Formats: sequence, structure tokens, C-alpha cells
Amino acid sequence: MELFITGGTGYIGQAVVRKAISLGHQVTALVREERSAAANALARLGVKLHTGDLRDPQSFAATAGAADSVVHAASTNDASAAATDEAAVVAMLSQLRPGAAFVYTSGTWVYGNTAGEPATEASALNPTPLVAWRPAVEQHVRTLAANRSIAAVVLRPAMVHGYGGGVFGMLAGMVHQTGRVRIVGDGGNRWPAVHVDDLATAYLSAVERMASGDDRVTGQIINVVAEDAVAVAEMGEAIRASVGADGVEFWPLDGARQSLGPFADALALDQTVSGQHARQVLGWEPDGPGLIADLSVPKHFQPRNGA
Repeated sequence: MELFITGGTGYIGQAVVRKAISLGHQVTALVREERSAAANALARLGVKLHTGDLRDPQSFAATAGAADSVVHAASTNDASAAATDEAAVVAMLSQLRPGAAFVYTSGTWVYGNTAGEPATEASALNPTPLVAWRPAVEQHVRTLAANRSIAAVVLRPAMVHGYGGGVFGMLAGMVHQTGRVRIVGDGGNRWPAVHVDDLATAYLSAVERMASGDDRVTGQIINVVAEDAVAVAEMGEAIRASVGADGVEFWPLDGARQSLGPFADALALDQTVSGQHARQVLGWEPDGPGLIADLSVPKHFQPRNGA
């Protein structure tokens, strides 16, 4: 299968690429600079590089449209994220042929605080401000894909961990500023979690099942969650032990907002999210390490190639 991926040099995208290559798929990745270290790492895996810019959909839409399947895992992660994401998905879906597969990356932050009740794909949405725009794009993807007979699925990953990357790598990196692991809020909140390699397996299962015509996946929204809820205070302690920090500091939300803006509200979320639907329709059985065990590995957050 020929797969086109945006965000292939990113944290999630790299894992998806590695999994796709291991399964024998041909992969083309959108990159801004072919000579970057991340792009070179993809090329060494046998990935074909396509130079373009997420902010300029015409620089990659035709290449995406020639593929059998597309995984959209990129974001600008800035003030332009909503408009850029909308334009990118419209451009790619407009080029894909009927019968192609399209995976859109969302996330569990669209549920907001879940008040202790496990959120499912049928739960009402109350997105944290950082991603308030995302549900509308999710719906646009599903509508446009259905109108063009493209098999599309929206994946909502939990908090992604593994190899010292993602938000957890950021939290570890902040230790250099204060000597402590800073946790937004009082630590009494919880986050759902998934290992990045397990997440990649879910992506490829979704692609392959849609390509085979599985209507349990096509047109659906699927939470990709291995652990429904993990205490944030435990995460902070695990990171502290791993990096040898002086302690864990609980950061009042108002103060965190001054430094992190709306990202602080996302980190303060208290969420329990069910991943049972993914297990049922994707045949997905996560087997990576649990979040606390993963974070507790000594020197877990040291930089490494491809992470």
C-alpha cells in the first residue's frame, strides 16, 4: 500500500512511519527540509521525502491524492493551527480518489474534564480552549470524505508517551528551569495514556481495515487509549525519580497560564477516557509499557536518535 503522511518527522508520525515500513508499506512523508536530521532519519528507513509546507496545501495535496491512504498527523501548534489544519484536510480530501483511506489525528482533549466518568466516543464534547476548533474539523473530515466516497476515520489519542518524547519530555525538560518537576494544578487530576508504539499500531490497523472495506471503522471516531486514567501526581514523581530532580512542584493554574497560556488548561484537565471501542473495532491490543513504568526508567529522558 502507498501511504502519504504529514507530520512524519514528528513524535507520533515517526512511530507511524516505522510501523508502516515494518509492515511492508511504501511511505511518502511531507517534510519542510530534506536535509534535516529528522528527514534523513526517515530516508534511512526507506521513506520517500516530499518537500512542502503544511501552510501551503498546494505544495503537497496532489502527492497526497495519488496515495492509497493518507495519515494526517501534522500541526503547526500555534495560532494558525485551526486554519492551517482545515485547509490541509480539505485540499487532501479533494485530491484523494474514491476508495482511498484517510486518518485524521485529533485527541482526547476535545472531551474536556470528564468529572470521573469514562468518556466514550458518544460522550458530549467540552474541548479545552487550546483545541476548541478541532471538533468542527473532525466533522468536516467525516462529511467531506463521505461525500467523496473516501474511507475516513478520526482517531483521538490519549496522552502519548514513550522514548522520552511528547508532553512528558517537555515536563522533564522544564526541570532545568527550577530543579523540580512542575505539575499544573494540585496533582489530583488524571490523564488517559497510550504508548507511542501502540498508537502507531492502531493507526496502521485503521488504515488496513478501511482499505479492506471494514464499515466498523470507516466514518467513525475512535479513542486510542491504553490506560483510562493515570494520576498526574504519580507521573510527576516518576519523572522526578527518572531525572533526579529535587522534587515535584504543584503549579497553580493561574500562574501556569501566565507562562503557558491555554496549554496550561490542557495540562490541568482531569480525564478518564475509555479505549474499549478501539480494541473492538481495530482488533487492537496494546502491549507497550504502562505510563508510570515507562516514565520511571532511569535516564529515560536523555536525547536519542529518532525520538
